[in-house]
Amino acid sequence: MSFEAELNTQQYEAATTQAQNCLVLAGAGCGKTKTIVARAAYLISQGVPADKIQILTFTRRAASEIVTRIEQYTQAKGIRASTFHTFCLHLLRRNSKAFGLGQFSVIDRDDQIMMFRLLRGKGNDALPKAAQLCDIYSFARNTQNTLSIAIEKVLPDVIELKDDIAQIMQAYEQRKQENRYLDYDDILAIVAQQLQTSTAFVNWVSKLCHVFLVDEMQDTNPLQWSLLQPLVGHSQLFCVGDDAQSIYGFRGADFENIHHFKTHVPDAQVLTLEQNYRSTQNILDVSNWLLEKSPIKYNKHLRTVRGDGELPDLHLFANEFEEANWIAEDLKRRHQHADWQEHMILVRSSFAARHIESAFIKSNIPYRFIGGTKLLESAHVKDVLSFLRVSANPQDELAWMRFLTLWNGIGDVGASKLTTRLTQINDIDAQVACLEQHGKVSAKALLILKQLSVLQQEVEACIALAVEALAEQLEQNYKNQDWKRREKDFALVQKLAKKHGRLAEFLEEYVLEPISISEVEQAQDNDVVTLITIHSAKGTEQNVCYVPHLTVGQYPHARAQGDFDAVEEERRILYVALTRAKNELILTKPDFNTWTYDQIDDQGRKVSQYFLGDLPALLVNTEIHQRPRSFGINFD
Repeated sequence: MSFEAELNTQQYEAATTQAQNCLVLAGAGCGKTKTIVARAAYLISQGVPADKIQILTFTRRAASEIVTRIEQYTQAKGIRASTFHTFCLHLLRRNSKAFGLGQFSVIDRDDQIMMFRLLRGKGNDALPKAAQLCDIYSFARNTQNTLSIAIEKVLPDVIELKDDIAQIMQAYEQRKQENRYLDYDDILAIVAQQLQTSTAFVNWVSKLCHVFLVDEMQDTNPLQWSLLQPLVGHSQLFCVGDDAQSIYGFRGADFENIHHFKTHVPDAQVLTLEQNYRSTQNILDVSNWLLEKSPIKYNKHLRTVRGDGELPDLHLFANEFEEANWIAEDLKRRHQHADWQEHMILVRSSFAARHIESAFIKSNIPYRFIGGTKLLESAHVKDVLSFLRVSANPQDELAWMRFLTLWNGIGDVGASKLTTRLTQINDIDAQVACLEQHGKVSAKALLILKQLSVLQQEVEACIALAVEALAEQLEQNYKNQDWKRREKDFALVQKLAKKHGRLAEFLEEYVLEPISISEVEQAQDNDVVTLITIHSAKGTEQNVCYVPHLTVGQYPHARAQGDFDAVEEERRILYVALTRAKNELILTKPDFNTWTYDQIDDQGRKVSQYFLGDLPALLVNTEIHQRPRSFGINFD
């Protein structure tokens, strides 16, 4: 292998293991991706065909990066890397008759919410909203729990309405079957069920994939594990992850898949990577301390190869406005000797970033925000996609509903009735004639709809035509919602389309994994500060990182209080933020209050109410930005 010299002892042991099944516990910044790449390269050098290796990741970006790096070192072609959903969809499409599926359409979360809204109806305000019903449904399926348990976890206040919720869920299942829809969870569940019940299918998959290399194992949920477990003993399993970076519990992720790995796979070898290449030791000392304070035993203590470096800074302010203004001023000061792009601010959510964004705008600091709405999840883009979807599948009920309600004079009730008529017509010309008779949809859009039905192999042209057909109506619909900015997004969608030969393939790929604007937008000026949510920051790093809002009620968040598992996930969220910094870590806190006390839950476990309440003074340089107070007369 040409790059053995690049591996440290722990990485080399993992990459060249002879074990049939292996779990690698990789600390933050310890070369996780390098080890996966090295493992693939080693297997290829030992005669495993590249096209028999399947890499499973959680993002398209990670999959692409791993394949590119493997090809650089081995020149081997054909290695496959994809998300769990894309992998399962490939199996479904490859042999749909074996699953008893026939023709089907993949629906996304917005489609699910639309269906739940229709099924929920109006009049019972006590019932959960459509989006909440969707959350309960998906949590139950991904965690493989009962509906009662899912309600208790997601929305406990409505447990007494369980029977009503169950009726809606059953109607949703029936509606999907009638319309030949598969949602995200179906894609995994159908393949998992087949793997668990059919030895022939297990053998077929294991012949396709001799080896599975699983990235970010800590983010797998019980449904995803049910895909892997039947393959143990048939295919090699090499899983890499960090239990301390499991932060997606709200999606059903279960980091116990790592803690219980030896129980699930008794013959597995467990190895660790603890040599950190990203951060200086003083930064790691804070993150190590945070984990060591946890009642959960993570059994890791990261050591750097980069020396001690500077102590992290902790700045305390009177409020969020002063905190945000100071961050902006500090960035301007630093920009005198460093590029904007060397700085990253890690926030809990887009809402938590509002004061910082305001300060940046006021100070003319160029920045990009990562973690908001995905490009193909934004409303105006989904409007165009609905038009493309009905051209690709004229029986797509949900796409018709969205497309029809775009037009003036067509409401939900009218759209529902018209959709029923349209989906009973099999011929696109007859559907167009029906819409012409109805008279609400523009003649231009109907003409283009006919054109799209024969242009399915020219994806970029399809998108251009769809935008042309809807532009005038969309401008009306979004005239008070920043239409000029929205309009620019269509060029990015066309850019994505260049990679695809069929419209249905394009629609399906980006329904499965919506892409962020930052992934496709190649701005001429890349020298910007990155403002990013922590949940979007996995795999990122920067020379200087700010972690703001480190206040009581935020770390852990108030909504997690008293719940041991939720609080410990909050600890891991903060750990991910701290370990993004390479050279400097700047912590800021917008109030002076640290009065908290730990709680004890019903199992006798300590539940922290504030992670930094007892942060040792020697781990950080602390500065209090307190304005002098006047106790005299106010002469204004």
